[in-house]
Amino acid sequence: MIGWNKKHAQTAYVPYENEKIAAPAYRYFSPALLGEGTDLTHYLAGLCEGQVIFDPGSNVKKASSAKPTVKARSQFRTSVKHLEGLYKKFGPVEF
Repeated sequence: MIGWNKKHAQTAYVPYENEKIAAPAYRYFSPALLGEGTDLTHYLAGLCEGQVIFDPGSNVKKASSAKPTVKARSQFRTSVKHLEGLYKKFGPVEF
């Protein structure tokens, strides 16, 4: 849990749009949303309230070989309107 808290302690959500012309091109917009200070209890509360969805997944390499490797790559998903509940401090930051 300490690793999870450290990994997710500071997160920026930056709105963008992309164009797929010859090569992908991205354009970023202000403000970004900055979340600071979280812990597993915020995540678990979001799960209980139905605002966070656990999305289990696996990364399988060399699947057709005699020794495939499998690594759990689970994620969580939520909407922008529920992000604030995951952090102690959350809000827009102009750039």
